[in-house]
Amino acid sequence: MSRQDVQRLLEEYQLIGELLSSLQAQHATVAELLEELTTALDGVRLLKGEGGERLVHIGAGLFVKGVFEAKEVLAPLGAGYHAFLDLNNAERILQERIEEYSKLKTSLEENIEKLAERAAQIRQALERLGIR
Repeated sequence: MSRQDVQRLLEEYQLIGELLSSLQAQHATVAELLEELTTALDGVRLLKGEGGERLVHIGAGLFVKGVFEAKEVLAPLGAGYHAFLDLNNAERILQERIEEYSKLKTSLEENIEKLAERAAQIRQALERLGIR
């Protein structure tokens, strides 16, 4: 293997490392969004259920008791716009977003796996050449 080939492998290995870091950060963000969407979906489904007193999370592990007769929720549409949606539409939209982000998460996981495999191949080739 020529010196140029080794240099190319080293550059590829470095680039893959940077890409992996970026994809892992994106994966973490998508996972957080999925968790938030799932929590919102659970909340909408809870509102669709029978009335009565409920504990409502207000942040930092704090809850308050409340009675809700909600028939609509204020939902973001994008670009800073919001609209009131009935609970059925809100549930449908949340489910669609969860599906969309789940597909994105799966795609990111597949790409991370492929890049990690390629990085391992390059690392093995470099180690065989005595380069660490």
